Amino acid sequence: MKAIKFYRLTILLTLFVVLFGCKDDEGPEVSPFAGNFSISEAKLAANLVIPTAQIGDYTVPANTDITALIQTALLKSITCSPASDTYIELREDNSIYFSCKGANAINAGTWEEVSSSSLTLNLNATAIPPIGFSMSITDAVVDATGISGKTAVPFQSTVIAGLIAPMTLGPSAPALFVVNISIRFTKK
Repeated sequence: MKAIKFYRLTILLTLFVVLFGCKDDEGPEVSPFAGNFSISEAKLAANLVIPTAQIGDYTVPANTDITALIQTALLKSITCSPASDTYIELREDNSIYFSCKGANAINAGTWEEVSSSSLTLNLNATAIPPIGFSMSITDAVVDATGISGKTAVPFQSTVIAGLIAPMTLGPSAPALFVVNISIRFTKK
């Protein structure tokens, strides 16, 4: 009789452990890249050589601050006043929204965590007219204040021409310049 009770107790304890002991308390893991960010710094990561009609090749040196140019190029689809109220939302569902404090956010595409040090922003045509583009950020470092990394951004020759005015682009200038930059996103 004692053996049967012990046997039943063993079965009940086993069922209890199986049913209640394997509870998964962990929710889905949130990427360290998710959050709201402003573009706080952008610098040339390499020399930018621009062919001009007047003086030949004009070199803009590495580490030149181009923060305002990058902010304008990437966030031109949303206008805030003041401009410092503009930010990028990298949402947990891997969507990107461009936001303006106190206004409706613009769906700007999707993003993906490629690795712990790399992410890709797939910006749609609403964000970057007329066709959008994908921006890979490599050597990404996440810290308490934001994300820093390196990327390459394509600029039409008209944008580059505006940088060197009153000089003009030379005939060998490409229609599209790919500019290597280091970038910093600061948490909002």
